[in-house]
Amino acid sequence: MKPLEKKKWLSGHAAGALLAVLCLAYMPALAQQGGAPKPIAGGLEQVKELPPGGPAPRTADGHPDLTGRWYPNGAGRMLQRTYMTFFGKDVRRQFDPKVVQEEPPVFKPGMEAKYRGKGKLVGFADLCNWAGVPSAILMQITQNWPMQLILTPGQLVQLIEFPRDIRVIHTDGRAHHKDPDPSFNGDSVAHWDGDTLVIDTIALDPGMGITGLAGPDGLAGGGQGWAPSDQEHLIERINRPSMNFITYQVTVEDPVVLAKPWNSAPRRWSLAGPNDDWEEQYCTNESDLTDAQSVAAQAAKAKAKTR
Repeated sequence: MKPLEKKKWLSGHAAGALLAVLCLAYMPALAQQGGAPKPIAGGLEQVKELPPGGPAPRTADGHPDLTGRWYPNGAGRMLQRTYMTFFGKDVRRQFDPKVVQEEPPVFKPGMEAKYRGKGKLVGFADLCNWAGVPSAILMQITQNWPMQLILTPGQLVQLIEFPRDIRVIHTDGRAHHKDPDPSFNGDSVAHWDGDTLVIDTIALDPGMGITGLAGPDGLAGGGQGWAPSDQEHLIERINRPSMNFITYQVTVEDPVVLAKPWNSAPRRWSLAGPNDDWEEQYCTNESDLTDAQSVAAQAAKAKAKTR
């Protein structure tokens, strides 16, 4: 039996650069004179857009079954942006910028300087902060980690592989809790509007910044996120138009910070294969190591004094 191993998370830049080097090392030629592409590390020569796959499965009550492991691209697998040299941008995009654009947030006078670029998500990859909602989902336009949904009668379980985020949302149309305490994921309730699950969230921690804005090309690069006020209100919409795809869209309302609600583009997520398993992730950084070394040094001094 092999000893247990822990997987340490690297930033998208570091991990991407590492795999890119490996790909180049194992890639003498993608194709020669129209020949078949040569194998590439990570199987990147096999990346392609998934077909719709037929109609979406439905639950016993007739709603689309959102259950599945979903990737924020069109290929149903991990596609870090550093590797786009090998498979192109189109399969990596979550929406077609020729069809729809994601508009930037519009701030009330004086609020952009106060709230933009603020919040605990600034420098997220280095600080290992919890993302919360909606950033744990939106930031996957850059990070590309999967989301797993489990739909059962009366509730939706939402799992984000990294940053590790877990939500359990009632889908029976119940009201919010009275006077809920603020939290990273807030107080969420959901109901069905036709084939779309609508999730309403209040009581969000105002210290958690919003990130993951899309650029004009439908990829990452939409500028800095912002920190919301304690009046932030989210409306998320998830549907499954076909077997192999779901779409996720969020509206952020904040009467203190925003001049009008901010709407993300409807972003697609593609269904992973049956052998794509959940992985263990954790994040660490130099400040963690420094803190640990400081604690160890203090413990050693205390032990020496007792001798």
